[in-house]
Amino acid sequence: MEILNKKWLDSEPHDYEFKRYTLLAAINKYESLIKQNILAPVLEEIEIHLENLYKFQHQKDLLDDKMKVLVGIDIDNMQLEYEYPENSGDMEDMVRIANDAVYLFEKLYKSLRERWREHEKAIHLTHIPEKKLVFDSGYFILIDYNNKLIIYSFDKPKAMHDNWKKFKLTYVETLDFSMKRLTEYVTQIGTNEPDKAVIRCDFETILPFEDCALPISKFALFHKLKHG
Repeated sequence: MEILNKKWLDSEPHDYEFKRYTLLAAINKYESLIKQNILAPVLEEIEIHLENLYKFQHQKDLLDDKMKVLVGIDIDNMQLEYEYPENSGDMEDMVRIANDAVYLFEKLYKSLRERWREHEKAIHLTHIPEKKLVFDSGYFILIDYNNKLIIYSFDKPKAMHDNWKKFKLTYVETLDFSMKRLTEYVTQIGTNEPDKAVIRCDFETILPFEDCALPISKFALFHKLKHG
């Protein structure tokens, strides 16, 4: 998904009104997707745009520092006085729209994270049949609203600085849900792979699976494994 091109800020035309119209159209689309709980792809794009905008602002500050010229000293305030070469109109427009974009994307990011946390509270992770105190890997069994058992394997994250996005869930299989089938599946794992943990995931609400339920449950599992 790419609602707003990654190079939208420095691409032609360098016109403030045109850029702002493009930005606002994208923000409206992102807001609509968030309301539909299409959270993970929007989160990824927002983070990319914010990172690029922060880099631009930082590089602009560095460029200003290199371009400023010492012209005197303010004796009264004991401060050096500088002048800057006049910026081109294009650069001025880029700076204005970048500032607008940072404000709007940060606001959007906050809104998305609030919705993300709300859904996370409605996701329940349970060790079955009981919690293992020591394990290096295991199975993650999600029970979705279609009454399916969606099964993944995982390796426990080892470093405290690991990022949840790099945490890998490996798809195993999908089965029709019944308590008997779930019990048999967990019993089989306990017999054949007794060192593996098994963690069950249940959802209170219906969410888009790939774009919301799966990434949020992955996020929750990652932090549960890291912090117990």
